[in-house]
Amino acid sequence: MILILEDLPNELLLFIFNYLSTIDILCCFYCLNHRFSSLIQTLKHLHIDFSCQPLSKTQFIYIINQLHTLNIKSIRISNRYYIDAIPVFISYILRTQLVHLRSLILIDADRNTIVKLTHNCPKLTILSIESLLWRSMPRRLLPYFSNLTHCRLPTLDLLNGYHIKIINLTLDHCTTDNLIQLNTYVPNLRSLTLILNNRTNIPLIINFPIHLISLKLILRSVLFNEFERLIMMIKYIKNLTVSFSNTEHEVHCFDQYLLSENWFSINKYVDNLQFNIIVNQTFEIFFISNIISNFNWFQRKIICQTIDNTNGYHLFTLPFIDEIYTINTNNFQQIMFNRNDFSRIHHLYLIIPNNDIQYSWNIETNCIYSNLQTLTIITHYINDAMIYFINNLMINNPIRTLEFRFTSTINNCHEFFNKLIYYLPLSIHTLILNTICTKFLSDLLDDNDNHLLPNIKRLICSVKNQDHFDTLILLLLEIFHRKSLIYLNISLENSSKSSNLLSGWLLKTNYLKKATMKCSDRQCTIWF
Repeated sequence: MILILEDLPNELLLFIFNYLSTIDILCCFYCLNHRFSSLIQTLKHLHIDFSCQPLSKTQFIYIINQLHTLNIKSIRISNRYYIDAIPVFISYILRTQLVHLRSLILIDADRNTIVKLTHNCPKLTILSIESLLWRSMPRRLLPYFSNLTHCRLPTLDLLNGYHIKIINLTLDHCTTDNLIQLNTYVPNLRSLTLILNNRTNIPLIINFPIHLISLKLILRSVLFNEFERLIMMIKYIKNLTVSFSNTEHEVHCFDQYLLSENWFSINKYVDNLQFNIIVNQTFEIFFISNIISNFNWFQRKIICQTIDNTNGYHLFTLPFIDEIYTINTNNFQQIMFNRNDFSRIHHLYLIIPNNDIQYSWNIETNCIYSNLQTLTIITHYINDAMIYFINNLMINNPIRTLEFRFTSTINNCHEFFNKLIYYLPLSIHTLILNTICTKFLSDLLDDNDNHLLPNIKRLICSVKNQDHFDTLILLLLEIFHRKSLIYLNISLENSSKSSNLLSGWLLKTNYLKKATMKCSDRQCTIWF
């Protein structure tokens, strides 16, 4: 293989590199010989993502030891596939300065990690911190970044000082104080994304940055009059995008957003209005035909469909502004789609209720998901036609994560899985089985011992109780021994009496001697 590649000119090799991730380039070509290494070192503005591709500890350490020789401009890192990824990366970056690094994205990092990394990257222009531990982080945690232009933070309080160069900001947990402080801390802001909930009080007066022209709001149980008052306080807004997520509480909040006359004033005030409303429950019963006709004044294409068999629905515009899309085959209409409408979709929810595949062919032939990474299938009854359709959908798309939510555990699901398992693409490395029937899972594993996705690296499933957990985990460990599995997560429907799910005898098995584990009374996570 090396000899064949050696015959190719540099221009063609560089062209091939354009279709590979940085990690794949380093694993496949770096250090093969001097020519390949030198060629890779000429690549500019490399982005490396440690959050979307499973790596062994050896592979991870090998890659980070090569970073100082490359022009790495952007890094995204999390502990998703390797529990010690961020600590190991910290120890590396403290020894070696990445002089070209300008963008850093940290996912689920703790306070000490954030401090160590950010203080060693003073030239960042893009910084993103996504953490569930944000409440424990003190104010002014971050150093001052003189060149920072794009930023994503849990709250504005983490910033230290005034950042006049920041033009794009996202706040995942925006507070009332944050709204008041925006004009002070980021006076030249042009684009803003806020996640607001009903605990965020909208002040009577807010002085937004005068250059702010683009706003995206993700609203959770925020009353419409509060939302409207917030919009009217932004003087020069040109682009407004609204995503409305269901919280299963205060359902009366939703209804005001579904009255088209409430949007008239906002539509006149904003040059480019886009909205994405997802509602699973409403205070009143609405009919789709009535809702869609009320929005005739909206000049862009609108599609409205139900999410499930209740009176919920999904109202959105094309092209999609979000990366998640739900198709219910029961309500999917013969609509003319533009292929570009689906280019942003990364996660597809496919709901197949009542054995209805009447519109499946339209989904398969007209909806091309060029960037689809995750497929979630929710189904009750399976037949050969569905198997054929799902097979084609997976084969024609680069899916990496596959999730099945079985609403029944009858034999059809079992037979379906036995057939499907032979056709799954090699690109899939995460399998999620959402069913609490332990017998179904056990039979499935027993029947497919030699064929159960040898490339699967992450398996997520659930059981009913502690006894079923003990039975299933031992079976899983035996089957996946010497295979590619590096991550296992099992949840319990009913909490265990013990605070640690793993019994003493399980901890003594050969499978778990070198594993890293995190357990509670309802969940167990194991990194092998």
